[in-house]
Amino acid sequence: MHTSWRLSSVIYIDANVMYSYLFETPMSESAERILEYPNKVTSKTTINEAIYVTFRRLAKEKGVTNIYDAKAFAKSQEGRLILKRAYSLVLELVNLSGIEIIEEEDDIETIMTVSEKFGLLPNDAIIVATCLKHGITEIATFDRDFEGIKFLKVIGG
Repeated sequence: MHTSWRLSSVIYIDANVMYSYLFETPMSESAERILEYPNKVTSKTTINEAIYVTFRRLAKEKGVTNIYDAKAFAKSQEGRLILKRAYSLVLELVNLSGIEIIEEEDDIETIMTVSEKFGLLPNDAIIVATCLKHGITEIATFDRDFEGIKFLKVIGG
């Protein structure tokens, strides 16, 4: 397997990288390579996003296809077990991959400014504000949401 070691820079790991590692997607090989990098970080918002999409994927395998049914399903005994599995899968991946969970930017004014400046939805604005707070200049993601942010280099597929 090809290993691309990065020199000392810290890379923020987005939820879709975790998802593509956990489930077969067109980006799974890229996710595997990215998770080999040293100096990986993420935040609670991203972990929550990863748990949510993992739960939705596992619930879909049980025939649950929309958000309203997913909310009801989560309250059932089977849904709670699947929700627990989603938490376990994501948290185990974070731990085994050596991804450090960093403190998020929590100042709402800063987050709002980032959201307005870059045209980002709230969770993505939290991620960018968190990167700014910690001086992180690289993000591993398969989304285009972070393109065009000059200080943030997107590492993707």
